[in-house]
Amino acid sequence: MSIVTFWSPYKRSGTTSNLMSVAYMIGLSERVRSLVMHMDYAGESGELGMPVRETNTDFVMDQLSTTGWDAMFRLYSSGSLTKEKFRDCTIPLLRNQLDLLPGKYRLPVSGDLDLSPKQISPIFKIANAAYDLILLDAGNGESKEWEIMKDSDVVVVNLNQNMREVERFFTNTKWKQEWEQKKIIISLGLYDRDSNCTPANIKRRFGYKDPILPIPYCSPYRDAWNRRDIGTYIHQTINMDKKNGEMGELAASIRELSKFIMESAGLRSILKQLERGA
Repeated sequence: MSIVTFWSPYKRSGTTSNLMSVAYMIGLSERVRSLVMHMDYAGESGELGMPVRETNTDFVMDQLSTTGWDAMFRLYSSGSLTKEKFRDCTIPLLRNQLDLLPGKYRLPVSGDLDLSPKQISPIFKIANAAYDLILLDAGNGESKEWEIMKDSDVVVVNLNQNMREVERFFTNTKWKQEWEQKKIIISLGLYDRDSNCTPANIKRRFGYKDPILPIPYCSPYRDAWNRRDIGTYIHQTINMDKKNGEMGELAASIRELSKFIMESAGLRSILKQLERGA
């Protein structure tokens, strides 16, 4: 029903970790079925924060795999991809709540799977029929994912506290023109509370009227990412608040970002209608 794209104009902004945190937060707290997907190789992007899939290193098994971009694209190329078969290509992260479409494989003979925006757009339509919410990691910079963002309903722009890069973003009119019809949410990833580069100062300097959401750096979360266990971490900290220290501050920030995304995607109003009709 809605596609939300996480993107950053530069690296080291916490784009992928923010996406995965939001995905688990929504999956654990909302009555929606969500999909996480990315355009990188298998084992990269958000998959780095989850247990290793053994088939990632076995070329023969990769060709027999029934999950991931490659399996899904085989179905699409043959004209047999349906929303039910799309779900079959994913792996469940939270049963009936959150799925992941693993990335494409590196192929030693035939070359990598290279998808054009024209091919991906109809695939998104099928995915939209299968899920209430799609969370797409579009990476950073102006790669081909920039073209893919044209299909997005909401764009979450992940900035950091490097004021030179923040200034470069706000003085670039391209994103304003390209996304004029989209809902934009801006976050400050890996946020340092002691920095002078705060949401209030950024808004004042560049005349930005909408909220800018800080997502603080959190060492326990980073440790969970390194252990490939972020799902357990979010589950254990989901109800913490700021009185619980850095873990609570991160949980509160992710809840706020998740709320903005749900509202911007129009899912909050739909859920309320369903609750009234229940």
